[in-house]
Amino acid sequence: MKIRFSFWALVASIALTSCTADLMHYEGSNMVRFSGDAEVVYSFAYYSENKVEDVIDINVRTVGEVVDYPRTVRFEQLRKEWKYTYDPQDANKVIDSTYVDMEFPAEEGEHFQIQNAERNQFVIPAGASGYVLKILLRRSDEGLKKTARKLHLKLVPNEDFGIMSDVASLKKITISDKLEKPRRWRGYYCNYYLGNWSEVKHRFMINVTGQKWDDDFILHYINSRDGAALRDFYLSKIKKALEEYNANPSNNPPLKDENGKEVVFP
Repeated sequence: MKIRFSFWALVASIALTSCTADLMHYEGSNMVRFSGDAEVVYSFAYYSENKVEDVIDINVRTVGEVVDYPRTVRFEQLRKEWKYTYDPQDANKVIDSTYVDMEFPAEEGEHFQIQNAERNQFVIPAGASGYVLKILLRRSDEGLKKTARKLHLKLVPNEDFGIMSDVASLKKITISDKLEKPRRWRGYYCNYYLGNWSEVKHRFMINVTGQKWDDDFILHYINSRDGAALRDFYLSKIKKALEEYNANPSNNPPLKDENGKEVVFP
């Protein structure tokens, strides 16, 4: 048994060494992808009217060898998107889909400007394995207070890079000047602690606590055990404020959201 064990241990050691060597001398296709969340939601509604512009970072990573010469990455702005029809009996079941013109695409120059790319391409320097796109977002369009704009960027293959997948090559950016439902307000914990999202509820929570209740806040204080104490403190404060609001006849209680439904918390 000892001899057999030693033999297979040797085989495993050789295999591991071989895999490590393969990774160190990677000769496969060089590819490029977006890193981080597939969707980014940016709303100026979190800030005062004095904030008219902001810059967000979009990270791009290479897969494959790091080389000693610069390489070009190409991308395009998509103006079409998939529209889904869901089963009336099951909100998560897609029964049909069509590829349609995007109703509210972001317009370059008016809603955004990519600061470090020209003609839909940028250069990854020699010796680098990534790049940070700097995208300037603008608030000047008053229409953003009613309707968000969509900026969908897709990486496209060229002589330097291939594409890993449709998902990894697409970054969806929402630009808005009204409160948008955070992406993370869809999971079990948000439903359990916060209930259904509405713009009125969200604004009430912000006004009471001074916190954004955006994706970053939800990640650290709703979806993480480490933030449980502060989460419970804020929720208690919000519920008490809602009780006081509804107890005041001058507010024409109860507080209702933009759809006419009463604002409640679980």
